[in-house]
Amino acid sequence: MTEIYEHLILDGEHNQIRLTISEFKDVEYLHLRKYYMSFDENWLPSNEGIAFPLDIDSTRELFIALVEILSLAESKEIIYNHFRELLENIYQK
Repeated sequence: MTEIYEHLILDGEHNQIRLTISEFKDVEYLHLRKYYMSFDENWLPSNEGIAFPLDIDSTRELFIALVEILSLAESKEIIYNHFRELLENIYQK
């Protein structure tokens, strides 16, 4: 398996989540996987994660999902900034 791309999503003291793209038998795969620190202090992939062929259809669906997530996160921030006082009063009761 040849690794083409890697991006660290979360970095904890004893575990990480990485997004990688690798090639196996002429097919590119996207992996989202949890890594753990071994006893000899090397990062190793765990069994926890997913992998799927990286093609135009799966990439488009992943992009749509990420845009929707970012839009929701942005909306939450805007709502909170504009209605902070009201929300704080509601949740204090």
